[in-house]
Amino acid sequence: EYRARVAASWVTTIPVFRNELIRFDPSAVDTAAMAAALKAGTLADTTAVLRFSSGTLLLRKVLLPTLAEATVFAELVEVSNGDAYDRTGSVFLVSAGRSPSFLDGLTGGVGSLPVIEDREGRTYQGICATDDYVPPLELVRFVTPFGVGFYNEQVRVKGMVWADSVQHTMDVTELLPVLHGSVWIGVFIGTYDTGGHRVSLNMRYHPTSREVTDAPAPDGWLQPVFNTVNVLEMSGQEYARIFAHDSLTAEFDLPPGIGNIRLRYITTGHGGWANGDEFNPKKNSVFLNGREVGSIIPWRSDCASHRRFNPASGDFWNGVSSSDLSRSGWCPGSAVEPLTIRLPDLAPGRHRLQVAIPMGAPEGDSFSAWNVSGVLIGEPMQAPGNER
Repeated sequence: EYRARVAASWVTTIPVFRNELIRFDPSAVDTAAMAAALKAGTLADTTAVLRFSSGTLLLRKVLLPTLAEATVFAELVEVSNGDAYDRTGSVFLVSAGRSPSFLDGLTGGVGSLPVIEDREGRTYQGICATDDYVPPLELVRFVTPFGVGFYNEQVRVKGMVWADSVQHTMDVTELLPVLHGSVWIGVFIGTYDTGGHRVSLNMRYHPTSREVTDAPAPDGWLQPVFNTVNVLEMSGQEYARIFAHDSLTAEFDLPPGIGNIRLRYITTGHGGWANGDEFNPKKNSVFLNGREVGSIIPWRSDCASHRRFNPASGDFWNGVSSSDLSRSGWCPGSAVEPLTIRLPDLAPGRHRLQVAIPMGAPEGDSFSAWNVSGVLIGEPMQAPGNER
C-alpha cells in the first residue's frame, strides 16, 4: 500500500468528464447561452460542460499540466444508458487559435466550416486542413458495445458474465507537445437514442524523471491534416463517402528544421450489411506528393474476445453473436489502435497528402463510409555542431 501511494503521488490526473450523459435530444437548448458566450470569447465558467449537435457532443475547456517529459494516457469509461447498439465514438482536441476554427462549426453550424466537394457534387464540411483551419485532433477512436451495463440484467447467456462498463486507456504521449495548458477537449458518440450513453474521461500524466523542473513542454511539431469523423453528424455534417470517386486530399506546409516526420493514422470502415465496407477488408493507401508511402488493410479478427461487453448483441442460431464478427479496423466495445506511417525526409515548404480507399458501392438506402483521421508529427532537428 505504501509503494502504491508513493507511485500515485507522482501522477497528475485531470478529470475532463464525470459520468456525463451523451444522448440524442433535439430539443436541448440548455447550453445555448454558453455557446453564444463561447463564440464571443466571453465564456466565464471554464468548468462548464457544453453540449452540441442535439446532445451527442460534449465539450469542455480544461487546464492540462506542462511537463517536459511524461507518459500520458487518455482514459475513457463508457456505459449504456439505454442505447443497445454499437456507435462510433471519438475523443478529440479542438484548436481555438485560428479563424475559422472548429468552434465556429459548433456555435454557428456546419456551414461555418471550410468545405470540399467530391466529383458527385457532395460537400464535406471541416474535414481537411487549410491555410487557416485545422480539423479536430483525434486522441482516441472507440466504438461502443451493444448495451453494456444497461442490458446486463435483461439478457442471460449461459456461462457469460457481463462487464459493468467498458474502459479504454490509450497512450497519447506522442501528442504531448499540444497536451498542455488551456485546451478544449470533446467526446462524441454517434447515437440517435434518447437514452444514450454515460462517459467519464481522465487525462493521466506520469513523469519520466524524478527531478521536478520548470522546463517547458517538449518542442515538437504537430499538424492535424484530416479528420472525416462527422462529430457534428446530428447537425448535418456529411458522412465520409468521398472515397467512392475521389481520394481525400490535404496540403500542409512543413517549416524548416523539422525531421523524423510520421503520420498518426486512425481508420475504421463502416457499412453494416453483407457487402458493406464494415464487413469487407479494404486497402488504405497513403500518398505523399503523388507517391505511395504506406498502405494498410485495417481488419479486426479478435472481436469475439469482447463478447463480455455486448449483452444486447444478437445471438445467431449457430452460436455466433453479431458482436463476434470481424470488422474493418474495429470491434464493438473496442478502442482503435492508431497506426504510424513513416514519411521520407522532406524539404521545407508545401506538400500534398492523399488517402485512397476502394470503397464499395451503395445498395438501396445503405452506403459505406470511412472514418479516417491523420495528424503529422515531427521533431526539431539539431543544428550541425549542436548534436547531443
